[in-house]
Amino acid sequence: MSTVELQTRKPALSPVDVTTVQERVYQSLRLALLKGEFLPGDQVSIRGLAQAFGTSAMPVRDALARLVAERAFEQPSARLMRVAPYVASEHEEYIRIRIQLEGYATERACRQGGPEIIEALKEHNARLEEALTSNNFEAALAANHAFHFALYSACGYPQLVDMISNLWLRTGPILASAQKDRDLFKRLFTIGHRIHADAISAIGRGDTKAVRRSILLDIRSTHFSIRHHFQTAGEQT
Repeated sequence: MSTVELQTRKPALSPVDVTTVQERVYQSLRLALLKGEFLPGDQVSIRGLAQAFGTSAMPVRDALARLVAERAFEQPSARLMRVAPYVASEHEEYIRIRIQLEGYATERACRQGGPEIIEALKEHNARLEEALTSNNFEAALAANHAFHFALYSACGYPQLVDMISNLWLRTGPILASAQKDRDLFKRLFTIGHRIHADAISAIGRGDTKAVRRSILLDIRSTHFSIRHHFQTAGEQT
């Protein structure tokens, strides 16, 4: 086939969208942060992540640049990135904002959601219980994340859920750091499992105030335990 023939026929070829790879890398890193697969201060290299994703360095660099802008990562050098460290005053600020946003999302979800949201929440909480029973703390983190965002997503405000998700980019790794103290981690999520069950019951009754109280208790109790963990470990900055 000649070049002239090909130009004459002009086959309908779709352009290759390089941003698709960049977006996939970004979303994968973002989800890993949300689910607590990174810890505060973890260092990552662009080359290492590119090898893990099977991509060139460019989409990894672009994804990390976005996460630096969102304050989930820091860049201490040209070739090295690290997950944002725990800073007590900043974490306190994030928790106060989360209380407002997640409390509002929870109340709306209680009003908007039907039986399907109750079943979804029961399933996620059952997975949390199974993970705790088997001491699978990574699965516990994933189930906890799934529970909260199934609830918030039912509020019907996608932009609100996005704002909450952005805050979890910072709190996800901090929550995961409790794995260093396995007794604390298990106690933390055992309490969380009970609070989740109370929230599900309140949704079934249509009691928006009780649902909000349950979720805010979950946030606050976790925050106090994590703060104590960092103070005891001497890692507070």
